[in-house]
Amino acid sequence: MAILFKGYSSKTSVRKLQDIDLAKQDLINHFNTKKGERLMDPTFGSVIWSLMFEPYNEVTENAVKDDCVDIVNQDPRWQLNNVETYSNQNAISVKLNLTYNPTDQQDVLELNFDQQLSNDSGSSLQLY
Repeated sequence: MAILFKGYSSKTSVRKLQDIDLAKQDLINHFNTKKGERLMDPTFGSVIWSLMFEPYNEVTENAVKDDCVDIVNQDPRWQLNNVETYSNQNAISVKLNLTYNPTDQQDVLELNFDQQLSNDSGSSLQLY
């Protein structure tokens, strides 16, 4: 099979990413950016970071799901099949069931948005 997409990453042990790995890293980068944090593009990023300390109710859950739908829809390589969200002590976990469109491959991306409460560390996005 021919390589469809190529790119480089400083966040993974493999420096050259291809195809589904590159597309997945692009999604992770989008979720890892707080909305308003990117210069010259304040609409890029995720609002989930600002919802972590809000009461986790139906309104918050719908905002998290809507944000996930918006982010995945911005990348034509992915189709979002299902979103599940969970909250646990100032952290929000998201499970995305995705289809990688170029090869129709199914994949699951689990993200944990966790605010670290120390002076020297900011937010961290953990993959499971």
